[in-house]
Amino acid sequence: MTHIPSQNDFLTSSQNQGSCGPAYKYIDENSQIVKYNKGEIIIKQSSPATHAIFINKGLVKTIKESANGRTNILEIIGKGQHMGLLPLMSSSVHDYTSIALTDVETRFTPKDVFMQTMHENSDFANKIITESCISSQKTISRLVTINNKQLPGRVADVILYFLDLENGESYDSLEFPLTRNELAQFAGTTKESFIRTLTEFKNDKIITINGKSIQINSMEIIKTLSRLG
Repeated sequence: MTHIPSQNDFLTSSQNQGSCGPAYKYIDENSQIVKYNKGEIIIKQSSPATHAIFINKGLVKTIKESANGRTNILEIIGKGQHMGLLPLMSSSVHDYTSIALTDVETRFTPKDVFMQTMHENSDFANKIITESCISSQKTISRLVTINNKQLPGRVADVILYFLDLENGESYDSLEFPLTRNELAQFAGTTKESFIRTLTEFKNDKIITINGKSIQINSMEIIKTLSRLG
């Protein structure tokens, strides 16, 4: 983990224009850039929620540790997304752990600075609340979907999830940032079942597999499997 002075890429990004500009400027001036190496813990479950965290670069895995020791992957987040906002505004501790999947650059904003900005700029507050609600809704929807789809639909969902996270749907290839075991957890199945389904996709020429890289040969079939479950 490395601390360096704040930089202005956050301030000058397109999302910070308009009426929210002064709010982002104030946050930029009162924040600190923190860099993490792949595998480092950014947020630890049950730790105090003291900062709002904005991801400048990289991918982060958010997991929930249950009482029986089981780990569930809730979501993968990347550049332009926030971490730690809900516990910051609603409780005193984080209820999940966040781990750097790649080298990650974050922006830490103290709670008092962030909350003051929320109170003083209603447009900024509305934007943050909307983004947090959308993110939570997506996570809940994905977790519910896991229980209602057959395995091919779940695996197709995983492919589309990471495709959108990395590139957007205009691309037809991606590299999974998770291990096969983690991908299986993310899809709500076993490692063996996940690999078997990927292999079936490969044999049916829906995808081409090269290590962690996936080339999608038929986006239409992937989307159909996702839709029909």
